Amino acid sequence: MIAFGIAVIAAVHAPQALAWHDDGHRIVGEIAERNLSPATRAKVRALLQGSDGKGDGSLATASIWADHEARESPEFAFAASSHYVNLDGPTSPRELHAQCLERAGCLATAVPYYADILRSEGASEDQRAEALRFLVHFVGDAHQPLHAGRRGDRGGNDIDRLTIPGYTAKGETTNLHAAWDGALVALALTERGVDWKAYAVALDAGIDADARARWVGGTIYDWLEESRRFAAAEAYLHVDGLTPVRSGDTLGADWYRRNSSTAEQRLSQAGVRLAALLEAIFEDA
Repeated sequence: MIAFGIAVIAAVHAPQALAWHDDGHRIVGEIAERNLSPATRAKVRALLQGSDGKGDGSLATASIWADHEARESPEFAFAASSHYVNLDGPTSPRELHAQCLERAGCLATAVPYYADILRSEGASEDQRAEALRFLVHFVGDAHQPLHAGRRGDRGGNDIDRLTIPGYTAKGETTNLHAAWDGALVALALTERGVDWKAYAVALDAGIDADARARWVGGTIYDWLEESRRFAAAEAYLHVDGLTPVRSGDTLGADWYRRNSSTAEQRLSQAGVRLAALLEAIFEDA
């Protein structure tokens, strides 16, 4: 599947708040933009370009803002807990909402919050553009299984010292959370010999009409429960589906093959659902 010894991609030791790394988020944004109607796409681009027209207006570019400019600014320190939620089992919307309020917010509260700002007639254009940048990022976050991972290991962050041939550089290791954030996408790009945009185009082309129809709908609670189930059934396990991944393990080609289709599905679902959410928000704007 992959020439694991040929291309070595430097490992990224991601903190818990990062998801999909930049390329994964760009892929979600690109898929979403490809699923927007021309009218909504024009409104989104105009909002992201701003009054000075300097931005490129793309959802792909907007998708990484929350992990870079926002993360580097003390002004947005409040949003750190909004990138993830830890779930140890099925949780009702009421229970999850209460849990999020206890820790100054989480993904379950962030997505509807920024969606409300984006549709608000009282919000300024700058506030709506900021909300859109957060929203495109957080919808992507919600679909990374370990962003709804277990509390005890901080969504896989504490399962560390992992070696991934073809991803971790010689002498470097990573953790399970970061493996899902970055390795599965990076290895897919290496295998195919393409960049993130070509990969996004291919993923979008592979989504059939039935899948699109099934994926549209649901709420942030549904999406997070999906991620929690994927994490429990796949993300924490080796290829046999029984043995837990433990600190110090090596995740090889069989691990990639077992999990790459799930990663592709979650990226695709995030893009399709983001597009549907933006269509609903901008319908009357």
